[in-house]
Amino acid sequence: MLRIPIILLITASLAACSSLPNAGPTAKTILSRQQNGGAQSRGVASPYSIFDVNAGTVAVLSRHRPTGFLGSFAAGGPPSSGTLGIGDMVSVSIFEASSGGLFGTSDATGSAGSKSVQLPPQQIDRGGRINVPYAGSVVAAGRTPAQVGQAIVSALSSKAIEPQVLVTLTQNAANLVTVSGEVGQGGRFPLAVKGTRVLDAIALAGGPQAAAHDLFVRLTRGSRTGVESLTSLVSNPRENIYLRADDQLFIYREPRTFTVLGATGKNDTIDFTSDRVTLAEAIGKSGGLNDSRSDASGVFVFRYEDAAAFRELRGGATSGGYRSGSVPVVYRLDMKNPGSFLWSQRFLMRNKDVLYISNAPSTDLAKFLQMIGGGVGIVSAGANLSTIGR
Repeated sequence: MLRIPIILLITASLAACSSLPNAGPTAKTILSRQQNGGAQSRGVASPYSIFDVNAGTVAVLSRHRPTGFLGSFAAGGPPSSGTLGIGDMVSVSIFEASSGGLFGTSDATGSAGSKSVQLPPQQIDRGGRINVPYAGSVVAAGRTPAQVGQAIVSALSSKAIEPQVLVTLTQNAANLVTVSGEVGQGGRFPLAVKGTRVLDAIALAGGPQAAAHDLFVRLTRGSRTGVESLTSLVSNPRENIYLRADDQLFIYREPRTFTVLGATGKNDTIDFTSDRVTLAEAIGKSGGLNDSRSDASGVFVFRYEDAAAFRELRGGATSGGYRSGSVPVVYRLDMKNPGSFLWSQRFLMRNKDVLYISNAPSTDLAKFLQMIGGGVGIVSAGANLSTIGR
């Protein structure tokens, strides 16, 4: 009499097998959804492309790291040294070879007096000019103090006695950069004659006020903007570019994270504790693979990848219509291959990556057998109670 309930229970369990609870898709499901890196299959476009984590993939990604200041702005050299600009305050001193000239003076007895005059400091106007007696309006903006002095000498050469002119910058208002955000003391700072780099300006503002791996620097120059992590600026001197007048630096804190899901020691959103976190470190931070659940060949990293990197990973193909921007990509690590432990030490995690470890196929079978065992136990208990009742 017990056979019929048991058979019915097994039949029901088999029917429910496809709806067993799961933390996510199996490796087979993930792999089946991609077709040739984005091509269409049965009329449905694949949502992502899959690439194995190996020596070739790591080499390509190392050449396509996120663009920083060097990619957004020309590296260049220091700006033209000492040029004046609109708003600068300058002082003009004029010397003549002998007294009795335009700017010389003599005492009451007629003896030789001063042979020079210092004009009151004046601001370079919106037209980029200053006014000098007998010389008129002189262009100052875009010139060095020496060039402005020579222009004044030329204007006075037929009026004064062998004039010599000294122009001095007394207040810098044009060649400034703005630094704000997570720094000791934000403000506007003058550019040095020898040139001021990004890290120089941050130091002038009192230095960073948070852990370097959590800080990013946004540089705005005109209508263009670039972002770079502070640690990259320190570790890669080429990114530490020279600043230009009116550049704006904003230092902000944005802790970088990656999310771990699936058959791991823990599912969590984990902070970067340094500028570089490898895939091997990410797996370790998540507690490693769960021995009783995980599929060692089904370790995946979900990411929106740069289109240029995607094209190189695809061998130069532009399948899927991706020419610029971000492309949905999945990287697969097969930890059954001993070489994967080496490649995972070179594969760098990025902000907002999702690390997913799929369940092993045997996990569903184990759940199914547990359901059968539980059902049989219930039926057996019921049979025993029924026997006792007799």
